[in-house]
Amino acid sequence: MIRIVVLVSAVLSFFFFPYPVSALLLLAAALLLPFAGFALGLFAEALYFSPGVHVLPLWAIGGACATAFALLVHRFVKTRIIE
Repeated sequence: MIRIVVLVSAVLSFFFFPYPVSALLLLAAALLLPFAGFALGLFAEALYFSPGVHVLPLWAIGGACATAFALLVHRFVKTRIIE
């Protein structure tokens, strides 16, 4: 249940909150659901797309980094719990 609440709040944060809060909620959602970080990054890129403004897809890169971080954390935590 908490995963769904965090995921929905991360999606809604793109509409109602400034980008630092959205980035924190993206990271929180990625920690609970690892691939949500990249999906939310792509969603933010599509939502805030403006042609010619910037070359790099910053939200997608940030989401990919959050996904990589979340996957590493999950792997580390699973390894420590099993031992």
